[in-house]
Amino acid sequence: MLFLVILFDAASFAQNNKYYPELSKYSHWSVIAGPALYNKAKLYPEYGDYTFDNRPIWSFNAGFEYDFIPDGKWSFTTGIIVGYEPVYSIEYRIKSEDIYLEYLEDDVDEAKMYAMPSFSFPLLARLNIQVNKIMFAFFTTGLRALYFPPGEASFSLTFSNSDQNESREVFGMRMVSPDNAFQGSFEIGTGLIFPINKVLLKSRIIYVMNFQNIMEGEYLFDNMFVSPRSYGQYELSGNYLTVLVSVSLMKSKRKLNI
Repeated sequence: MLFLVILFDAASFAQNNKYYPELSKYSHWSVIAGPALYNKAKLYPEYGDYTFDNRPIWSFNAGFEYDFIPDGKWSFTTGIIVGYEPVYSIEYRIKSEDIYLEYLEDDVDEAKMYAMPSFSFPLLARLNIQVNKIMFAFFTTGLRALYFPPGEASFSLTFSNSDQNESREVFGMRMVSPDNAFQGSFEIGTGLIFPINKVLLKSRIIYVMNFQNIMEGEYLFDNMFVSPRSYGQYELSGNYLTVLVSVSLMKSKRKLNI
């Protein structure tokens, strides 16, 4: 109900918000896509000396966007964005003294995992400012509803001796996403608009901040030959920085004459 009220208010506002007629030539709909860089996860060690490094995680977003007032100084946008939510991106080191004698050097490696695609539905306010005849700047902020069904993931690292008759699991992680399928986030950003013949290009940089972590869990180092057990908690906020490019096509001549 609240969403319908906002849409009605946006449509009413559009009647008195015409400001940049050169932008009215283009469709309200646009295709949008771009890379995203997620913040590193955080670790909260509880005991032991073993740990690992979390790394920033690259992902990708794509979808559709609808601009209620493309030619207005103020506008509202919504749409649907599909993205791949990360689970972990780590780099670990297991000392040679803690694994079988066949391992003469420390074992250093990386691991990365993504979850199933998520669907987000933004509702944003935007302020357009004309810079020159061929370029506009804009500032945007608002909220997103993220559909990301509950799930769980795990990672384990096992070493075997040279005879393959004995093995030890020395490192494991277990993570779960929130029980609620819908989550909320806040976003803020800025960008540029370029009307180019029959195409309207928008490029923007946006930071998205979730209201809750998208992944939480725990890690354990155990079964080492020398080092004692190490344990801690794992949290991935899901906050990310994204650069998005959208493309809108010019309306047909029949629609421009209406």
